Amino acid sequence: MIDITLSIAAAVAYGVAPLVYRPALQCTNQFRAMSVFSTYSILLGLLLPWDGASLDGVLSAAAAALFGGVLGSWLYVTAVKIGGAAVGNISSSLYVVLLPIAAGKLALIPAALLVLLGSAIASSYDVVAKRGAFYGVVAAFVWTGSIMLYASAVRALGPGGALFTRGVIVLLATLLLGFNKPLCEAWRLVVGGFIDTFIGFGAYTSAIFYGDYVSATLIMSSYPLISALLEKPFMWRRVAGALAAVAGLVLVALTNK
Repeated sequence: MIDITLSIAAAVAYGVAPLVYRPALQCTNQFRAMSVFSTYSILLGLLLPWDGASLDGVLSAAAAALFGGVLGSWLYVTAVKIGGAAVGNISSSLYVVLLPIAAGKLALIPAALLVLLGSAIASSYDVVAKRGAFYGVVAAFVWTGSIMLYASAVRALGPGGALFTRGVIVLLATLLLGFNKPLCEAWRLVVGGFIDTFIGFGAYTSAIFYGDYVSATLIMSSYPLISALLEKPFMWRRVAGALAAVAGLVLVALTNK
């Protein structure tokens, strides 16, 4: 029962977090926002177990940080800023499907098409929303490539060491790239980052530890739908797009069973 509760908490956190911080993005540079978010990765890395030190691990974490943590996250935050929380979450969730496809599971191509269909439906109401969906889809491809590097870092440094190293590099890079750029409503970034990283990532990781990976992922995969249901103004197109994307994510979880 605790694993189900934790999975629901993760889904709600991932769905709600961008709704909390998106208003701040309207007057905040993306890199400034990312520098706030990265501090939570550093703190969480200190709490997770470390497996030692390795130059190869540090280099892998650094590459993953620059590719996925800086470029990929900038694309995702831009997708949320331009297209909204639901469009950003729906389009970027494609990476969950791309990972097994990249590993050779070509039978999941229909699942990827479902997520793309969901992105198209959710963003069909507006040209700006379509731009947001485009950024989200590109973020998904970037994250897919960076996760392999991050996996190498986790094997070498442990989850804590890898996350800490990645967070430090992302923080330094985004502080440099966001230097003297606008920042407003910082409290939204602080709260949204806490919800996403500590509650979302922490609850999902714990759910996998206490229960079944497939069940936890099935429940957690509902997060784009939560964003679509809660985002204002309410739009049926976003909900329909989220349902299509969630169907694709569920297909992946069931295939991995």
